[in-house]
Amino acid sequence: MKCHMCDAEATTREHVPPKSFFPDGYRKDLITVPSCPAHNHAQSLDIEYARNIVAGFDGVNQVGELVFELAKRSYNRSPALFCESFHDFRPICINGQDTGAFTVDLERVKSKMAPIANAIYFKEYGHQYPAQWNVFLASMRSQDADGRLIAESSRWQKVRKLVATIQFVPKLVPQPNVFGFGVCELPGGLMFEFVFYGGFTIHCFGPMIEKNLAA
Repeated sequence: MKCHMCDAEATTREHVPPKSFFPDGYRKDLITVPSCPAHNHAQSLDIEYARNIVAGFDGVNQVGELVFELAKRSYNRSPALFCESFHDFRPICINGQDTGAFTVDLERVKSKMAPIANAIYFKEYGHQYPAQWNVFLASMRSQDADGRLIAESSRWQKVRKLVATIQFVPKLVPQPNVFGFGVCELPGGLMFEFVFYGGFTIHCFGPMIEKNLAA
């Protein structure tokens, strides 16, 4: 059997999302795809980083909160990872509520979401995705020190308006409290909607949709 990403022999299976996103008790019948060692990213530190950012997002469900508590152990093992993740953490007040803010390495998170999109595409369509994914972190909004939203680029404003009009077809998944996804086939391509821990949403779409948005 071939890898879901290349023509190499698949000698392992990759969990989708990576297994570290699933705490104990939520690891039954997980989605997997055939993979070669080069394209199995389950142990990547970037995966830990992305998982911790997603699980630590305000608004995730109790499973996400549990994962974030467990993730703190990774900070004990790797203080450097903690410094990378929260080096500029600062308290702020938004709408009268005290909370915190820190800078997220968006490209680092996106780089771990595109492989998930590749794997889900392979699962759904039975062959490799032939292009590159654009990744939109819909749940992320930039704010200034006073909690006021900072204007997005016109490109991402168009994406946000587009996804607000789309009816995604939800797919059955084994652990919906951890990860769910929907699909919408659009002229020129398709778009995935990923929902982590019931509260963190990401959209992945191909170059043709990107081209239409840029028009």
